[in-house]
Amino acid sequence: MDNSIRLLISIEKFTFEEGDFSLKEIHFTVRSGEGIALLGVNGAGKTTLLKLIDGLYKNYQGEIRLDGREIRTLKPREIYSKMGLLFQNPEEQLFAERVFEDVAFGPRNMGWREEKVREAVKRALLLVGLEGYDDKKIFNLSFGQKKRVALAGLLAMGQEILLLDEPTLGLDPIVERNFIELLNNLKKEGKTIIVATHNVDLVPYFADRVVILSAGRLVLQGPTKEILTSLSKMTNYNLRPPLVSLPFYSVKNNLSEIPLTPEEAEILLNKLFLR
Repeated sequence: MDNSIRLLISIEKFTFEEGDFSLKEIHFTVRSGEGIALLGVNGAGKTTLLKLIDGLYKNYQGEIRLDGREIRTLKPREIYSKMGLLFQNPEEQLFAERVFEDVAFGPRNMGWREEKVREAVKRALLLVGLEGYDDKKIFNLSFGQKKRVALAGLLAMGQEILLLDEPTLGLDPIVERNFIELLNNLKKEGKTIIVATHNVDLVPYFADRVVILSAGRLVLQGPTKEILTSLSKMTNYNLRPPLVSLPFYSVKNNLSEIPLTPEEAEILLNKLFLR
């Protein structure tokens, strides 16, 4: 991961025209290749923030910069050639009858040669575990498969920054874990990922840093280990650490660190019992 700043988010205020919700005082940067987890209870502003970063809302006070340029000054193609948003509900994003046509839409819209489009679609479907699904009708796919098709549409365009809104919502445990492995692989390829999620148990698998929103404000940010192992800080914003961590808090003073995943817990317990 290089050290360059891909995104600078400095929102003083954003309010919907209806005036029923606003974001305020949100300031953070995202570096190339980072994985960022956006946490917060329902209504905290996570989805709204992702849409602002993606340039879908423009009437905010402050600035959002993509590679140093204010996003409101960029044309849609300049944004979407670098960054894409995966919606919570994939059916809001999918519109073609068959998988290939949907995934190919972005590259074709960018004016790519058909040979390049086909190569990009093939690679994207392989990445999301849907190789051979080119001619499948989207209507017949499961919810999880639809989510992966929507993500393939972003990957086919070669976007380097992925904004994912509750990407594992509605997925069964095995597909969920496969999705997280996919995020890790994308990070290894140098992708920059911002994930809004309620599933704190999966955050340690992909996130370098955590950003917590509460009532439309950024209230806490920091390294994943530091934030998720602070029981008082998490509960202060109606969140919890990963479930696997909870039994270890009663003996925290006797441990070198609190595990965040089952794998970390297994290693720690083996060390304790082998002393």
